[in-house]
Amino acid sequence: MGRTKWLDGLRGIAAAIVAFDHLFMSDVWHPFISFWTDPPEGNRHLVQLPPIRILFAAQGMVTLFMVISGYAISISLLKDRNSPQFLERVSSAIVRRVFRIYLPVLVTASLAQLLFFFNLFNWKFDEGFLANLPQPWTTPWAHIKYLLNFMADSINIIAFQYRGSLNGQLWTMPFEFRGSNVVYLLIIGLSAWRARSRLNMLPIIASFFLWYGNWDIFGFIWGLWLAERAIAASLALSENLNTEFDLAEYEDGANPLSTLSRSLGLCRGKHRYSGLKLRKCSTLSRIGIALTFITGYYLLCLGLDGHLPPGYQFLSVFQPARWKDNWDISHMCWKSIGSAMLVYAIGELPCLQRPLNTRPVQYLGKISFALYLLHETIYQLWRDPLRDLVYLTLSGNEYGSSSEALGTDPFSFHVAWWTTAVLLGAVVVCAAHYYTIYVDNRCVVLAKRVDLWFSS
Repeated sequence: MGRTKWLDGLRGIAAAIVAFDHLFMSDVWHPFISFWTDPPEGNRHLVQLPPIRILFAAQGMVTLFMVISGYAISISLLKDRNSPQFLERVSSAIVRRVFRIYLPVLVTASLAQLLFFFNLFNWKFDEGFLANLPQPWTTPWAHIKYLLNFMADSINIIAFQYRGSLNGQLWTMPFEFRGSNVVYLLIIGLSAWRARSRLNMLPIIASFFLWYGNWDIFGFIWGLWLAERAIAASLALSENLNTEFDLAEYEDGANPLSTLSRSLGLCRGKHRYSGLKLRKCSTLSRIGIALTFITGYYLLCLGLDGHLPPGYQFLSVFQPARWKDNWDISHMCWKSIGSAMLVYAIGELPCLQRPLNTRPVQYLGKISFALYLLHETIYQLWRDPLRDLVYLTLSGNEYGSSSEALGTDPFSFHVAWWTTAVLLGAVVVCAAHYYTIYVDNRCVVLAKRVDLWFSS
């Protein structure tokens, strides 16, 4: 089994959606809530309805990252489970993972802290967050201590807590590291089990964490289960081909043409009837998988209303009691279910994989981590000045707040935002490209060297 390219493409699209959404999220909120949200005059936009609303499903994309990561970090280890180097490979993966995640994060957080120290950001940070942050142009040691404390909080996956960050998107890093370690633990712990036992038990374990509200752990374990399925299917296909070939030689030794006839669909009687049943089952299976994809896509379009809006209220019937009083948990759990269904369906239908294997989407996959890490820093530097300048040039008025700007001149408001999106989007992609080359890839190499140094 080679690298699962479509997963890279899916990760790239998810990272691009997150970067796109964060351009608007702190200032323009209507795309992120339901079409039916009150007041009506501030809503009822097409972008608030599926399928378009997937473009504004940033938190849904985070749950998608978890499933993708669970699959990606486990598939190569599972292929080597029966090799003598299995434990050595798992040990290497664990050591490299911490450097793989946190070295680029350290670079990104250090860059943001340096820019903040020199007071170069043009961004309205939360007042409560700023109260705990050293002020620009104060003692450098205070900024270094703040940065080190942030990294310590991010690495502590046993009792981590998010205190805010200059890079708000980095709240996911402890979840990414914790989920990775859960996957490694399960790979080792279940390595002696039969394949069928693992395939039966992993969904049960994942369901427990979903019921408990640990949506991130559910996503990682689901990704591991999908990888187990892929490995089992690959082995079964290989074994079945060998078995069928042997049986055909034994049963049809006296008449070799009968094997050829069956392979060409020229068989009669029982074999023809079995073939029709098989095609019927295959069609029903494809329909079921397509419905799974649509359902998963729909769940990922759930908004940030603080409650289940019309169109999603039926989900309350299925919600565990542990979720009902906590929107932060319940909406992420539903989106995790949507991500699980979406990745499963794409893995089963090649027609859904083809767009993800195209060169532009694969390129997004290649720079996806850098895209995710860098975009907020670039927005904090230039979004507001650029948007305000375009709005002032077109309308002759100061931008002020988004509601005032929209009410005063809707045309200039939309042109200002989309001009800013296009220009800064190009800057983000360009920065992510070089960040991948000069930071991300070198962090990967360094992680391998550190692991080699520890193990040799």
